[in-house]
Amino acid sequence: MTLNGSDPAKSNAFISLRHVAIISILSILAFSAGFEFGERRSRGSVDSAITTITSSSPGGIKREILEQAAIEGALRATGDEWANYFPKSTTALLSDRRSSVFTGIGVSLQKSRGGQIEIAGVQLNSPAFNGDLRVGDVVLEINGVNVQGASLTSVIALIKGDLGKAVTLRIQRENRQILATLKTERISLSTVTARQADISIGLIEVSAFTVGTADEVRQALDSLNFQDGLILDLRDNPGGLIEEAVATAELFVRSGVIVSYRKNIEEVVYRVNNPLAIRVPMIVLINRATASAAEILAGAIQDRNRGVIIGEKSYGKGSVQEIIALADGSKLELTVATYATPSGRIIEGYGIEPDLAVASKELGVRALQILGGLASFQSSERLKK
Repeated sequence: MTLNGSDPAKSNAFISLRHVAIISILSILAFSAGFEFGERRSRGSVDSAITTITSSSPGGIKREILEQAAIEGALRATGDEWANYFPKSTTALLSDRRSSVFTGIGVSLQKSRGGQIEIAGVQLNSPAFNGDLRVGDVVLEINGVNVQGASLTSVIALIKGDLGKAVTLRIQRENRQILATLKTERISLSTVTARQADISIGLIEVSAFTVGTADEVRQALDSLNFQDGLILDLRDNPGGLIEEAVATAELFVRSGVIVSYRKNIEEVVYRVNNPLAIRVPMIVLINRATASAAEILAGAIQDRNRGVIIGEKSYGKGSVQEIIALADGSKLELTVATYATPSGRIIEGYGIEPDLAVASKELGVRALQILGGLASFQSSERLKK
């Protein structure tokens, strides 16, 4: 007997196909349900713990605080020492990193490898500078709040505030603690200072790499007589924008790779091409607080045989961070790669070794001596031609 007079073989085939389709749909639904259940289960323990803590807390702790602590704890567990979490309310701090004008006390902060918050840079003539805060000072408290173990983001947010806000810091310097009370000001960040180290030797100090630093260096060069040589001081420079460091390198390096990194299978290479690059003898000063973009610049000049690096071994911060936005508007900063100098050296964890180790108090004399020798050598070479 056939259905509506149809062919039995065709009818059976149709039923089989329908069964296969139904089974496939049920399988997909089952998989989706299982995946969703797994996702809920993986999220459930954290959500459940936070819900339990907030409902049981006699002080009524806010859920957002616990969620932030959970995220920061997860970042610490990855071992990524440069990772940061920016809650939605603090994402403006990311813009301040690139800005040359901000409200604050004139310091840049970083988390040391030991997990302490330390001063990485001090702006000239800022409240911090006038209050005698120094690179390497460890921040213990801000306005009475213990910040040991706190995230870098939280500590920066405590210092930021309205114009004229009083900020009291308790800092550790070597074996003693110092209490300093400062008021926030509108800081116009100038990252470059220039002067004559000798009649025909110029000295340029770069304190950080922010928007416009390379242009400041270019303007400084126009104001100097550096016929016999140039000293580039990168001591206590915590780094900053890689693009500005590369643009600064292009003032002194004619062509070639300055720095590169590989993320997954993608290779990112920063090159320069400037036939008019300055060719006078160069000395670059570095110390243990020279970090990040400043190390990249020093490493490129060293690898390109463009100058002599003297001072102390640098900090060793040569990793690439990316900012990733989350659904609620907060952001994560995660390490995704490590920088390599033109010769392929890794900076992260190693730093830049100076060509000549020189104590801080002897740097000025030794720099002038080396430049004098290099200038004499270049003059004799020109006479031979």
